[in-house]
Amino acid sequence: MTDPICSACWILEPAWRSLTERYRDLIEVQHVYGGLLRGWQGFHDVGNGIRRPKDVAHHWDEFAERSGQPINSSVWLRDPIDSSYPPSIALAAVRLLAPEAEDAFLRRIREELFLNGRNIARPDVIEALVTELGLAVDPYRQLVENGTAQAEFERDLVRTHELGARGFPTLILEGPDGRITLHGWLGPDRLEEAFLSVSGATRRSPVASISEAMDRLGTGTSLEYAALTGQSVAVVEQLLTEAGAELHAAGQGKVWSPRSRVQEPA
Repeated sequence: MTDPICSACWILEPAWRSLTERYRDLIEVQHVYGGLLRGWQGFHDVGNGIRRPKDVAHHWDEFAERSGQPINSSVWLRDPIDSSYPPSIALAAVRLLAPEAEDAFLRRIREELFLNGRNIARPDVIEALVTELGLAVDPYRQLVENGTAQAEFERDLVRTHELGARGFPTLILEGPDGRITLHGWLGPDRLEEAFLSVSGATRRSPVASISEAMDRLGTGTSLEYAALTGQSVAVVEQLLTEAGAELHAAGQGKVWSPRSRVQEPA
């Protein structure tokens, strides 16, 4: 279970992307959107000291410092998000329209928020990402406007309750050797061990080639590339630089994108 504005879900991305990329032929993913923020009226996250949008900026900055995963928290000071329901409904619409594109759309929404600091609850931002994904806007808009996407999202809210999510992210891993429920932010090794314990799969090596890692991840943070390759952040940043990857700043961290086609250094 997840939510598009959940910072702990974003911090999970290095572990999650490493696992799903290395074992992608063995994994079937089903996202359930849990509705983290209906609205600000009456909202109070006691554990994190959040009552109003500007409190989120400080919380995100702390998460970024603790985890090493960059976060651009400026949206909460410039153009705060009123609710996580609009992007969740958008994700439900994409699931109905093109289920094979749901993963990519969730990732792009998160990049726009956590790396670029954009308000992903705005219809123009969402529709631009739908177009970028190669989907037609009119069928997407129809699903949103006629309530079909909202009904799909509301089914996710029911499932979140039925599955017993205490917070986000909540991961339920099921396989031939059992079922495990994991809560919150965890590292690549812990997530992989849990997956191996329920799947019976043989452990796979990290991706050895930085060129292959770029092909698999595309845009990724230093920590995401480090998790996928098994290298330290310092080493992977050097390899990405030598490979000609494009560097962007996000918050206090670094984000990398392959250029049109880069050659791996000899």
